[in-house]
Amino acid sequence: MAFAEAVQEAFAGTSEALGLVGMAWHVERGEEMAIEGRCGRESVIEGAKHLSPDQRWHWGSCAKALTATVLASVVDEGTFLAGWDTRLGDILDLPEPSGEGTSLAYSTLRQLAAHRGGVCLDLEAAVEEALRTSVQESTASGQRMAFARELAGRALDFEPGAGFGYSNAGYAVLSAAVEKVTGKPWEDLVMKRVVEPLCMRSFGFGSPPRDETGGDAVGHDEDGEVDKTNGTDALWHHASFSVHSTLADWAIFARLHLRTLQGDSAALAVLSVSASSAAVLHTPLSPAADGELSNGQEKPLSMAMGWQCLWEEPPEGQRGLAAATGVLWHWGTNFRFNSGAYLRAEPPLLILVGSNSGSSLARLASRTAFEAVIVAASTES
Repeated sequence: MAFAEAVQEAFAGTSEALGLVGMAWHVERGEEMAIEGRCGRESVIEGAKHLSPDQRWHWGSCAKALTATVLASVVDEGTFLAGWDTRLGDILDLPEPSGEGTSLAYSTLRQLAAHRGGVCLDLEAAVEEALRTSVQESTASGQRMAFARELAGRALDFEPGAGFGYSNAGYAVLSAAVEKVTGKPWEDLVMKRVVEPLCMRSFGFGSPPRDETGGDAVGHDEDGEVDKTNGTDALWHHASFSVHSTLADWAIFARLHLRTLQGDSAALAVLSVSASSAAVLHTPLSPAADGELSNGQEKPLSMAMGWQCLWEEPPEGQRGLAAATGVLWHWGTNFRFNSGAYLRAEPPLLILVGSNSGSSLARLASRTAFEAVIVAASTES
């Protein structure tokens, strides 16, 4: 079976077998022409159109790689006095926690970006909704600062740097810190520092917009019901998991990180990211923290900045991470859309996927298809 056929079978076959509303994919193997495809429809609503090639997809938490890249460009300007190790309390005016425990003010940029800042995954849904209501008249920057202050009112889950806890909230706070030192809205920074230099014309914030002409998929929840929230994520989550674009435009950004992974230390220079900061983005804090070794992997899993990665085991009796294996990936969802990205340095492979099914079945379909494509990339012509 030819590689292109294997890719089609992996994604379309899995999607149809698990009954997804729709799925699209973008695969690059080395210098070969990109393989793109899609199956399914924009929604389950009667008369919904088949997915189009210019369909825009929600990135989910894969957006964290974008946020970390913008953060790196600001760090490289020297704006943060202690660079990656600047504490939030040196940037933002944060309240002390209401009870006993360590304040968010002691978490550093590096720790937050690597999910080791002690911050919870998210605020409780009821708290977030109340906060959204109370600040809805504020600017986007004002809302992000209100979120940071709300989060700071509770003690950290653990001492900064002492453990691992995946956190959307931490990335929301990072965007507030960047806004504070630059004096510019987060959305403007993303557009000027990444989107415009890379000519990602389909890029936008939040879920893909809906209009009367169609052309963009509608999200669906765990039960397959059409999303009734109109795809609205809180503004402070733009930096955590809420942007969208076509897969082709997303690939422009992902390709720069793949080149960096392959040893091109200047690949991210077009985004004003230095070689040293590019290395920081792809390197987890060492040693790997509790909670990161999972899924029966033979090599230690670890979170870098916006990417999950594989590293070789250190020599016996030593702590730390021995060497990168040249693999980065991330999964994303806002429970109305699902997404995924996979980069491998050698032999070169880039995979992106988007689905307008927000269910656990969609996540299973994406992972199953990725695994099949990874195998086929090494065995099919």
